[in-house]
Amino acid sequence: MARTRAAVRGRDQELTALRTALAPDGGRLIVLTGPAGIGRTALLDRVARLLAADGARVLPLRLGTGPDGGGDPYALAALVRAVRERFEQLQESGLSEALSAVAQLRDARGRERGGWTPAVVAALDGLFETVGRRERVALLVDDAHAVAEPAPVLSAARRAGCLVVATCEEGAERGPGLAELLTDADRVMTIGPLADDVALSLVRRAAGARLDESVVTALRTALGPLLGNPGTVLGTLDALRRSGRLVTFEGRLCLSDPAEPVALPADHPLLRRASALGGTAVRLLGAVALLDGLDLDALPPLADILEADPVDCGRGLDLLIEAGVLTAGPDGRISCRCPALAATAAGRFRARRGTALHAALAERLLAGHRRSGGVDPVVLADHVARGGATVRLDDDTVRLLLTMGAAAEQEEPERATLWYSAALRRLPPTGPEHARTLCRLLLLVVRTGRYELLREPLTRYAEHGCAEESVDEIRLAAILLALHSGVPPAERAVRELLDAPFPGRGPTAFSEWWFDRRLAPDPRRHPATDGDTLAGAGAGAGAGAGAGVDTQAGAEPRGWAEVTAEAGALAGDGAETPAGGKASVGGGAGAGDRAGAGARNGTASGDGTRGGAGRSDLLSAALCGDVAACERVWRSSGGAAPSPELDRLRQAALVADMADVARLVIGADYRVPETGVLGAYHRVVRGYADADWTRAMSAVRELELSPAEDTLARHAARLLAVDMCAARGEFGQAARWLTAATRAPRLAVLRTWARVGLAARKGDDGQAVRVALLAGPRLRRAGLRTGLSILLSRALRIAVLGDDHEGAAELLAEIELLPHEHHVDAQESLLLARGLVHRDPECAREATDLIRERGDLPALMESCLAVARFAPDPRPWLREAHALATRCGAAALLERVREVTRERGVPAPRARGRRDALAVTEQRIIELIGEGLTNRQIALRLRLSEKTVENYLTRLFARTGCRSRVELAAASLTGRLARTPT
Repeated sequence: MARTRAAVRGRDQELTALRTALAPDGGRLIVLTGPAGIGRTALLDRVARLLAADGARVLPLRLGTGPDGGGDPYALAALVRAVRERFEQLQESGLSEALSAVAQLRDARGRERGGWTPAVVAALDGLFETVGRRERVALLVDDAHAVAEPAPVLSAARRAGCLVVATCEEGAERGPGLAELLTDADRVMTIGPLADDVALSLVRRAAGARLDESVVTALRTALGPLLGNPGTVLGTLDALRRSGRLVTFEGRLCLSDPAEPVALPADHPLLRRASALGGTAVRLLGAVALLDGLDLDALPPLADILEADPVDCGRGLDLLIEAGVLTAGPDGRISCRCPALAATAAGRFRARRGTALHAALAERLLAGHRRSGGVDPVVLADHVARGGATVRLDDDTVRLLLTMGAAAEQEEPERATLWYSAALRRLPPTGPEHARTLCRLLLLVVRTGRYELLREPLTRYAEHGCAEESVDEIRLAAILLALHSGVPPAERAVRELLDAPFPGRGPTAFSEWWFDRRLAPDPRRHPATDGDTLAGAGAGAGAGAGAGVDTQAGAEPRGWAEVTAEAGALAGDGAETPAGGKASVGGGAGAGDRAGAGARNGTASGDGTRGGAGRSDLLSAALCGDVAACERVWRSSGGAAPSPELDRLRQAALVADMADVARLVIGADYRVPETGVLGAYHRVVRGYADADWTRAMSAVRELELSPAEDTLARHAARLLAVDMCAARGEFGQAARWLTAATRAPRLAVLRTWARVGLAARKGDDGQAVRVALLAGPRLRRAGLRTGLSILLSRALRIAVLGDDHEGAAELLAEIELLPHEHHVDAQESLLLARGLVHRDPECAREATDLIRERGDLPALMESCLAVARFAPDPRPWLREAHALATRCGAAALLERVREVTRERGVPAPRARGRRDALAVTEQRIIELIGEGLTNRQIALRLRLSEKTVENYLTRLFARTGCRSRVELAAASLTGRLARTPT
């Protein structure tokens, strides 16, 4: 990895310590140590500037960079070159003679006392005394470890009264010469890693463009403990750029494929260090990376696979750990230093894939287990599970996997999921044990988020079929995988499962609902519904959107109810085993089956979540957007209505946040994914509602750049992006997002809501109200009622802001036509509408309290602005609207706040009491500082004078307590400006 030069950031403590150490008169020798890339050179350059400013003569000495290579063990040639380069600056009488004396003796190799001949010692003393005759001289030596004997020259400089600061790499091979230097030093200082926020500010500065938050998150995850190493983080960013992984998308620098791992540069010092240890160490590193860690029990068979001596392998692991390339955990498991190192090392190990290496280890461990036992069963099961279909399993091994899976379900669900998945490969697809194991696997996949493990059972289904009683589980597996991956299955048989209509919910199929198309077209099936018109919504897809569907019609699918029933009670004792401790492949009825019967009957589970049948109905209704059916099932299974959970379910259904829907329906069993389509879209929804629009827009871009197909979630994310861009005044971008979003009936309300907001932000309040008044009745007649009250409420707020009293009254009449008795959001909308139309501040306050409780901060922002038009004291309403608009960066709404402020004749809202209420210009200046712009560049960008920018910074320093531009940007990145009171 080439040396990356950057300005010193976050090193105030080290610089202060160096100033103190160098303050006394006379010679001093300070050694700075730290790992490669930590910033030793940048810190030394900063020291040089500080010393020069104090009047010292600075003589820099770069070792290991000249043409001498290993032929200059004492750094004499480097010293002569450095003095010659600054000969005119030094201008001391007698300097030429002193330099010539050292040059003539630089090839001396005598090893008398101290390794020096008396002539060399005298020549060096004469040179340094001449150089420092009139002024103090500072000798700054970079990479002192690059020569064999650095101590004699540096000690000679100190004897002559020079200040000497030298750097050496931590972890470099320490010969006698380097050890002597560290012993002779007056002080040895270790340079530690930068704070994460400072390291990330370096990344933003080096990016040269606005860096998307997803890149920052990816670097933080991939580099782990190496994030604080500036050379590593900047080198990795450069490698991403050179490999084409960084692309500019909508004005931001993003990762082209966010799911692809971030790797260290191929020439990173850790990889070079591993290469220097020899071929066995390199192969071991690659194996550990491919295996995602190594247990010592697997070392002997791994040595056999690598065709290496086990003793040599053990020694190689020790050396890699000592070199900081690998780490050993408390349990003895050996891992790569960070995920980025593992990604690069695995890429170099081209002879095998990870699955093949696991399979080879599994075969050897199984052979040893069958011969004599003594193999750790957990290690064995792990490699068998990760080895794929090539591992040959007998009945005993399958029983072992089932037994261990049942025992691990509660404490180690991740491992249990892997073990059940491996057992399924050997079980006959039409047998009863396959059905039971598939049920357990589905439950554990939902708990652990390992949806990719469902791909193999689906492939086997396409090849071999399954028992009739397992078809619904297979279909549920296909739905879960498609939901979370966003990728349609490759197998036609599985595509046909997704093309089947939702039972009892009209002709709409999952594939049409999620992918907006059929995956395996068949003319005999019902044609796809027309997604371009509201008429299509009422005629076809209305059944899937709550348009008076008979939820009991047709046979109810087994789905989640049967999965829960057959898998048994996860909170119980697990699978019963016959005598001898091995699970029977044939299985039998036990506690799990009895608990499952309770779930089949719809009783509540022990953790307070809804019973199996209730969850099945709810999930089915939610998947097809049938919120009316959701409410009926909720009440029929004992749920309270209205209730916060039901309200959240309706809100999640409105914006198609299926991660939240699944969490509310399935309960504590479901883990909201952090990655994938649903994980990214969930971040969009939460970031939007929390007014964290930077995070939300980053997740929108992540969805756009992912390899997944266009799904309902991606289209919904585009509609939320319309609103965020419009509120920020980015109208062209908002229009492009709107064009890219589908016109599917399922998102008709959300699309109209976004159109209304876009028109209002552009200043056309009348158009916004007309769109809502035209679309509202049509949506209601089509049965698309979910979120309709929120759409109409938005339009009514806009009408009030635009003094359109007639339009506001018509919108109130539309809101009053909606059912309100069990809908908290509709009650909230009705209260707000009546408060705004009748200019009743108390009614409006009650409504805004409900909005605040719901956590919809953008809606709260708009409501506060509308109430401020007529409230007796508009100031608190304007302050809250201003604070939220500033938090969102909503420039268009801030302009509306200023308009209402002028209209009401009150002072403009100002940030008081908390730093999160920074003015928009102040926030923008901080962002541009983080991007590395100078004051002059910031002034040009914001169309201000440079003096104005300086005044802003002076006020910011005084208010925040920050002492530098870097600290100000770092404090903003970590949120400290929003947490600390002024």
